[in-house]
Amino acid sequence: MNVKECFTALDFETANYQSNSACQLGIAIVSNGQIVMQKSWLIKPPTKVFTFSYLHGITYSMVKEQPTFGDIWSEVKPFVTNEIIAAHNADFDMGVLTAVLAHYQLYVPEFYVIDSLTAARKAWPGLKNHKLSTVAEHLNIELNHHEAQSDAAACAEIILKAGQSNIEINRIINRSLPESMDLFGGNY
Repeated sequence: MNVKECFTALDFETANYQSNSACQLGIAIVSNGQIVMQKSWLIKPPTKVFTFSYLHGITYSMVKEQPTFGDIWSEVKPFVTNEIIAAHNADFDMGVLTAVLAHYQLYVPEFYVIDSLTAARKAWPGLKNHKLSTVAEHLNIELNHHEAQSDAAACAEIILKAGQSNIEINRIINRSLPESMDLFGGNY
């Protein structure tokens, strides 16, 4: 393989409608076109209100003794800072990331964002919808939907299968980075 596909796919699960209520984070690290690491954290959110337990199965009793996002940030930060971050429906996950960073008064690092939802819409326009579960089923990607590590890995696989022509890296959190980056070959 002569391209270097390197990025971090991530997925958050939230306890409720508040963006800072992250209760699980999953990541899949891609290097040279392969998932080389996966990890997930259960997170104690700043609330006891769990509205979405029916989706992800996570309850307050499961996370009440877990670290907060502020506690795990030092472990997560190297996978995000100055990296390309992929998420399915990236607006949601980037909203959660920036909300939890703000809640814990942590600096938002510089990073690029790509959206596997946008890539899937371009690569497979004929699908009935482009939900993560639909695209994963279409591509025969194993998925335990709403389990953050599984969702992150599926997002990574979608990006890899969609290919360079369907990927847009067009949103930059902090403007001190170069204006564009090539996922498949480096800066240009």
